[in-house]
Parts: sequence; structure tokens; C-alpha cells
Amino acid sequence: LNHAPAGPLFTPRLIHANGIDIQVAAGGRGDPVLLIHGWPHTWRIWQPVMERLCVDHHVVAPDLRGMGGTTRSREGYDVATLARDAEALLDALQVHEKVTVVGIDLGVQIAAMFALAAPERTSGLIVMEGLLGRLPGAEAFHAKGPPWWFGLHAVPDLAETVIEGHEAAYVDWFLTQGTAGKRGIDRATRDAFVAACTGRDALRGGFEHYRAFPRDAEQIALALAAG
Repeated sequence: LNHAPAGPLFTPRLIHANGIDIQVAAGGRGDPVLLIHGWPHTWRIWQPVMERLCVDHHVVAPDLRGMGGTTRSREGYDVATLARDAEALLDALQVHEKVTVVGIDLGVQIAAMFALAAPERTSGLIVMEGLLGRLPGAEAFHAKGPPWWFGLHAVPDLAETVIEGHEAAYVDWFLTQGTAGKRGIDRATRDAFVAACTGRDALRGGFEHYRAFPRDAEQIALALAAG
């Protein structure tokens, strides 16, 4: 995708939901689509998709808890709570129709949990660039263990200490050499991602999602078993 700068159609705002302030960009009319980003993204990863979808869909793209302009809480980074964040946001926006939930990267698990926990609110589930359980193809990706940054991000305080002051270089690695590859993300979008990850507390807010992975696996397994 060639990411364009945010336009006036998608001016983000803060919505209080599930006990936190969630920054969200929304627009358009029609069947609702909920777009859930990953790391080191913000809602702006979806900008070009939103510009196309808003022609005949109501698109909703929040910043995840702890990331972008959303509250950097001390807790609540497990997928069950994050799915409730999304549900509460839709309620606050008075989106009562079934939604198509789309997740990328970290958003894959959140989108899946939303669909599992609230099937009555879900019309479809689309996931990309992430893993959920024992999916075909995941064996090769994890043949030598999880990616190195999973371990680094999971250690409380360590990642923040090492990366603080070098956020731009660290984010750029993921946008050019890491999982994202060379996708032509424009400078404005890149700068927005870097700004959203700059500072110890901003870094912590992103890394808390990785630190919740063991609990996430348990919650998803329970939800799958219950379904």
C-alpha cells in the first residue's frame, strides 16, 4: 500500500469507552467495518483503505489501548479486554449493526477475539500478517522460535530502556527491513508512527501488548473451546 497522509475526512477524536479514552478516526456510511492495527502502527495504517471503503461503508479505525492517542493504561492489554474496548467504542459511536472486523499484525488476535466473544455483532472476520494458533504455514515462521523482538518487547522495562532515544531508527527497521518490508509508506505516515512510539511511556504502551501474549493464548484457547 502507498499510504497517503490523513485527509480532513478522517480527523481523529477521543471517545470515552470501557474506562479509557480511545482515539478513533471514522467516516462514511453503509455497512460498518472495524479496522484494528498492529505495532508500530496507529489508525493511520488504514488511511488508503478507509478512503476507498468510506464510499459505501462506515469505517471505524481506533488506536489500540496504550498506542497512538489512546490512553496508556497500566493494565488491560489482554485480548479479552481489548475486544471489549472495541465493543464499547462501537456502542459509544452508536454502531449497532453487525460489523466486519479486520485485523493486521497484533490486531489479528484482537479481531479474532472480538468475533469469538461477540458473534452476534460480527458479520465477517478478515486477518492478515499475524498468527493465531496453529495455522498452516506458521510452523516455518516459528521453526527457530518466535521472532527476536517478541522476546525483547516482552521483558518489562528492558525494551524501553534500550530503545528510548532511538525510537526513529528502531521503527524504521520494521518499516523497511522487518515484517513490514518495503511498502512505500509515505514520510508523513512514517513520522506519525515514530511520534506515537516516542518516549518511555509510549514505548511501554506498545510493548504491553507483547507482554500479554501468554494470557492472550489462554483466552483465545478458552474462547475457541467454548465456541
